[in-house]
Amino acid sequence: MVDRVAELTWRAPKRVLAVVALLAALAGAIGHDVEHHLKAAGFTDSASESERASGILRGALGFDATPAIIAVVREPGGGPLRLDDPRVRRDVADVAERLRRTRFVAQVDDPLREPQRFAALRARDGRSIVLAVHLSTQDVEDEGGLAAEDAAKRLEGTRLRVELGGFAPSFNQVNDQTREDLTNAEVIAFPALAILLLLVFRGVVAAAIPLLIGVLSILGTFLVLRTMSAIVDTSLFALNIATALSLGLAVDYALLMVSRFREEVAARGPTREAHLQTVRTAGRAALFSGLTVAAAMAALVVMPQRFLYSIGVAGAAVGVMSALMALFVVPALLRLAGGRIDALAVRRGPAVSSDSSGWHRLARGVMRRPVAVALVSVGLLVGAAAPLAGTVLTGPSAEAVPDTQPSYDANAYVERHYVRDLVEGATVVVRGAADDAALERFGAQMRAVDGVARVSPFQRASGEVAYASVGLRDRALHGPAQDAIRTVRDLSPPDGADVLVAGNTARFIDQKASLVEHAPLVVAIISVTIFVLIFLLTGSVVLPIKTLLMNGLTLAATLGVMVLGFQEGWLDGALAYEGPAAIEVTSLVFLFAVTFGLATDYAVLVLARIKEQHDLGKGDEEAVAIGIGRTGRVISAAAVMIAVVFLAFAVSPVFFMKEIAVGMAVGVLVDATIVRALLVPSLMRLLGRWNWWAPAPLRRLQARFALQEA
Repeated sequence: MVDRVAELTWRAPKRVLAVVALLAALAGAIGHDVEHHLKAAGFTDSASESERASGILRGALGFDATPAIIAVVREPGGGPLRLDDPRVRRDVADVAERLRRTRFVAQVDDPLREPQRFAALRARDGRSIVLAVHLSTQDVEDEGGLAAEDAAKRLEGTRLRVELGGFAPSFNQVNDQTREDLTNAEVIAFPALAILLLLVFRGVVAAAIPLLIGVLSILGTFLVLRTMSAIVDTSLFALNIATALSLGLAVDYALLMVSRFREEVAARGPTREAHLQTVRTAGRAALFSGLTVAAAMAALVVMPQRFLYSIGVAGAAVGVMSALMALFVVPALLRLAGGRIDALAVRRGPAVSSDSSGWHRLARGVMRRPVAVALVSVGLLVGAAAPLAGTVLTGPSAEAVPDTQPSYDANAYVERHYVRDLVEGATVVVRGAADDAALERFGAQMRAVDGVARVSPFQRASGEVAYASVGLRDRALHGPAQDAIRTVRDLSPPDGADVLVAGNTARFIDQKASLVEHAPLVVAIISVTIFVLIFLLTGSVVLPIKTLLMNGLTLAATLGVMVLGFQEGWLDGALAYEGPAAIEVTSLVFLFAVTFGLATDYAVLVLARIKEQHDLGKGDEEAVAIGIGRTGRVISAAAVMIAVVFLAFAVSPVFFMKEIAVGMAVGVLVDATIVRALLVPSLMRLLGRWNWWAPAPLRRLQARFALQEA
């Protein structure tokens, strides 16, 4: 197959590029407005208890019992809000009426209409009141954001000062910030990447290739996401990940292809054989690598959270698109450039992508002391991973809102002047034949739970459904609050009834449980696909297992560095980090897939070159030294550039975007240095011929189904 592609790109490069240009134009025309068809992140599992509780109560009441929008009403000058003044009461009534007319709003709690019932909505200092807005939709992350936007527009021109806080406005502003961050990251990443590419490739012509295939991959992925959004809810955050990965893989594969082309041209000249050999070797490695990244990311589609399955599809699309661009577009461009690949040079000297005697000597030195180097390398990785033992997890909450957003001040004001359960309370739903006396006894049991501050009397939503609000002493996602909700869930329910708990704390507990439940399948899919692909590439069962173990060490070290950086505060100053001292839980699953995919990407590039030398009859040590010598500069340069791309997204003030960006960059750099430079050659030396072992039946299977050349 690869031979046929090589022949096609040699004979008809302009035709290949014309077809690709046509497809890119089509993808751009369809997918250019993809962000307008995507939804908010989507961190919840619709099958979880908290989501089922919200659904039951919404079905009975017609709205969610937990207010999604909190409207803080104050005098413009900040003085006392004189609620005995008829004019002030009319102004408040006007604000409440505007909120009632807002999209998706079903109920507005007004302390002036029902002062006894909603006494907690009046600040004790007399300077404000709160109007609590309940929505008719359960999708607070997306449709709640639309409601918040509509409310903000309707409240323009009111005499009183009205600020919107709560989950819906906060989450919506995080989404808006993410859209802005994508633009900011591109403004930083593209120029920085262009400069680095000029330094690495030496010439303008060669440096333009990865940027071109990166753009083409992005356009193709936009088309995939636009199509996906017409079928299933798709997360906005997939755009950010698609952009970063597309640029990163474009650099990887362009470096690989161009460096091999230069090598072949130096040996054979700009001939057909040089072209064919480039595609057979580097093109084949890029194809395997792209499929590996795609398989690792595609494993996330089994997750029920919109955030994760959307990123899984986007990442898989990027892997496939990048591999196809490397296999078709890069050879066609190289065919047209020929010996002019180094035209418009900006510096002299050897290209970073050339063969490196330094890397060759390093590999030789490592293999002279394989035991010591392996022990030190593993020790470094395990030491970096040690902070994982004390990881504190967090999730979506008001803490994710940057202090530059309007809801930040509103949330902070509410926290200072009102009871915590106004925005962070839990809702306990009792469904079944429980009478009022049984509900009162159950309410008393909840009041006795450690960590519970207050419990409202049960109210009837319907004949079979009753509910009560529970205030917690601690912040919604903190440990004591979670312990309190777990205890409430463990209480014996009233006879003949079921008890379900909703609210942000319960949602976070359920989110973690859902991730733990689905993670083994994700791990299994990624592990099996990586094993199969590397086996098909190398014909060995030892190398895939070793790769998986090294990837695990890379991941653990990466997450340990994240704990030190964000939870322990080591990066607070450098990155202006103001988020919670914790790690966002969904990011762990995402980083697992990305780190495994990119680490395997580098493993494939190295192993393909080592196997090539091994198949040519070189001894094990010589094959390893040559393979690392000819890929060391490529991988180290690619790692630096992809880290720059990822770190461009760390400019985001959204805390979990900073964590994801830094995590991806650290994972790439750790893998390209400690793992590829030290651990790979030392373990290859220790295992010797066993590196290539496989049972005879599997060897025959590999010979039949591997991507062999004609």
